[in-house]
Amino acid sequence: MNKKIKKFLYIFFSDLFFISATSLVFSVPWGLKNYPLHLTWNVFFVLASDTSGHDSGTARSIIFGFVIPTIAVYLLYCIVRYFLYKKSIKINIKKLFFANLIYFSVLLLVLICSTRLWSYFFIYKEVTSEPKGSAFYKENFLNYDDSVIIVPENKRNLIMIFLESMEPCYSDVEHGGVFKENLIPNLTKYGMNNINFSDSDLLGGGFNFAGTSWTVAGILSKMAAVPYFNPFKEYNGKLTCLKNAYTLNDYLAEQDYVQFFSMGSEKQFENRDLFLEDHHVEIHDIKWYKENKMIPEDYQVFWGFEDSKLYSMAKIELENLSNQSKPFFFGMLTVDTHFPYGYVCDECKNELDSQMKNVVRCADNQVGKFLDWIQNQDWFSNTTVVILGDHAYLDAPLNNFITEQGILPKKVINSKRRFINIIINPVEELKEIKQKNRCYSSFDIMPTVLEALGNKFSKNGIGLGRSLFSDSETLVEKYGVEKLEKETMKNVIEYNKLK
Repeated sequence: MNKKIKKFLYIFFSDLFFISATSLVFSVPWGLKNYPLHLTWNVFFVLASDTSGHDSGTARSIIFGFVIPTIAVYLLYCIVRYFLYKKSIKINIKKLFFANLIYFSVLLLVLICSTRLWSYFFIYKEVTSEPKGSAFYKENFLNYDDSVIIVPENKRNLIMIFLESMEPCYSDVEHGGVFKENLIPNLTKYGMNNINFSDSDLLGGGFNFAGTSWTVAGILSKMAAVPYFNPFKEYNGKLTCLKNAYTLNDYLAEQDYVQFFSMGSEKQFENRDLFLEDHHVEIHDIKWYKENKMIPEDYQVFWGFEDSKLYSMAKIELENLSNQSKPFFFGMLTVDTHFPYGYVCDECKNELDSQMKNVVRCADNQVGKFLDWIQNQDWFSNTTVVILGDHAYLDAPLNNFITEQGILPKKVINSKRRFINIIINPVEELKEIKQKNRCYSSFDIMPTVLEALGNKFSKNGIGLGRSLFSDSETLVEKYGVEKLEKETMKNVIEYNKLK
């Protein structure tokens, strides 16, 4: 090989290894601060879905987080190399190549270990494997036909408010949280004065695990009583989501409910639209509100528009729904408390010692006002309101304000992590039901909500869920979280029949 070409190749690949390694120096810590990279099932399924409509600040964060620093270091590297050349200080190109190769190899090893990259191979292998029969599903999955629902004479309206990353942990220690100050006084008040299922005598919530612990998985598992495990299938060139599953919204559709779901972000993110629309729900997202001139065409903050606007939209939606003759379902999904730092809106006050604390307190104030408004409406007497965290706060390996600023030991804090649940105004006979010392998951929400509306189950549950208003043992209580997660994150025939 020509010496000049050989020298050029050494320099080219040496620089390539240097740039790649330097980018890892900045991008790995950035990723470990901004994404829950330790939750590999979450990351795998999110990346496998539609990710358009992501947080508008992500590109800026990437540019300033590691692109500009990498370019700056490389330019400095080039300047130093040029300075040595001008000083006639000879550089051994071959040794420099191997030094940069080692530099890159070490950083690549750091990336693999810190993000558990090898685990994605096993996840992919499980997802694409031939599905097998599951003794667990055969024993525990209740088909709709096996668990007959007895319909009430009076059809109650249902409002479901999914609060982004909302946990009972945000409360103070006195009420079951982990902070010195109560970040969610309004939700604490509503939880203590209404129905809040908890595994203690204080404010509590449901367990999170793989298949239920990010937004679309949290919503899907709560509405369908099954996990998010590659739930999509193509029919006639169109992707569908759990087409054969029996969900909360399928039942409400059978009962002639009008069903809407409102969100300030784009509905297709993570294929949320496929699940909701395949099960009779009309979605109003930021694009819909722009098309209907309710949001300026060029408006964009954070994931779309902030929660203060969403609550205004929700009031309009509910006023329209309440004027119809049919019972209604109205769902909504907030976003301001989204990991990693939340969104500081005009209503946020700088009264606490971290941005995320201030955002959580602001979110609590807004939902508190919204709940107060709902209870002052004429239609509230025949309406059940369910408040749920879509999942627990998605901490990252290098960024978890709950464990960093909570006043309890880290091990204790981690053991208390749950998604919040509050049920306001269920049917009268359920208001005194035992609510405390129950362990449960997202699967148990669907049958619990249906029973809150006055429906009855012949077997106290449906799918993998059991109504918390009954004495039936939940699968968390029966098997524990670890066993339940293991069994529900397998590629099984019974789950694939739901697609």
